Amino acid sequence: MSEIPLVLGLDSGGSKTLAAVADPAGGIVMLAMAGGTGALDRPDWDDVLAGLLRRCLRPGLVAAALGLSSFGEVEASTARQTALVQDLLPCPALLRHPALLRNDVEIAFHGAFAGGPGILLLAGTGSMVWAGAADGTRIRVGGWGDLFGDEGSAYWIGREALARAAMALDGRQDGRAFASAVLAAIGAEAVDAREGGALLDWAYGLDHRRPAIAALARTVDAEAVKGDLLARDLLAAAADHLAMHVAAARRRLPGGATLPWSLAGGLFDSKTLTDLVVQRIGRDPLPARLPPLGGALLAAARAAGWPIDDGWIERVRASLLQARPT
Repeated sequence: MSEIPLVLGLDSGGSKTLAAVADPAGGIVMLAMAGGTGALDRPDWDDVLAGLLRRCLRPGLVAAALGLSSFGEVEASTARQTALVQDLLPCPALLRHPALLRNDVEIAFHGAFAGGPGILLLAGTGSMVWAGAADGTRIRVGGWGDLFGDEGSAYWIGREALARAAMALDGRQDGRAFASAVLAAIGAEAVDAREGGALLDWAYGLDHRRPAIAALARTVDAEAVKGDLLARDLLAAAADHLAMHVAAARRRLPGGATLPWSLAGGLFDSKTLTDLVVQRIGRDPLPARLPPLGGALLAAARAAGWPIDDGWIERVRASLLQARPT
């Protein structure tokens, strides 16, 4: 009895990484999750990625598509990512088709529009737009990293929250309640003679700086929901930056003014931020056809030569919603 052919998809992020294996009918055979695999900020990214891929290996795999954080952006880390994947997913020894390696935002774009034109705004630990026109033109906006980019991202919000909390502790601006919320989020005492020292101890003692600081975006969102003005101003500033990404893509792409747009990334779990971004863009986002992980499975299925139609895409989407990661 011949093996059922399978494809592997992976979506890498700064805070978590998801992988799934799908069959020709669009069913999810397995869904697995691991920690962040950002090659620029996680010293252990290769061990985490290798461990996750090994968990997904099974008879019948014919193709794979991996959306990797920062892939194609820095030559040295891209070379290491490529070598690791080629070692674990060799072709033709394991796969029938060479594994596809793409930037994680490109894969998310592929899923959101099922390969069609549009503008995808992704905001998670980092931020970036990946966009494409009907004539095949593809561009990216943002995604310059935490040193001088990623404006509006969860990391940017967390970093700004720390800065504003520090200013409030100094008395350089109002916001004592906001500072107390940030201190509570990092496990420090809200009222203590060393509260500034606790902030420094936490920030400069982090092993994995980007995801830990990005997690503070949830605190900012919670305080904004409660009505804290400083938190609301911070989310409004983030929305300004994210909307500028979309505006730049519209200006640069042929026919950009009429292209649909969509959003992806954990930061948009915040209804407050999402509403602010939509207001600034002035048009509702198109619901993504597939989540980023689904985009990876779609790319792998096409690489395998499987016949893909709207029914297959919908079955993958529904199966991913029902699946529980191991």
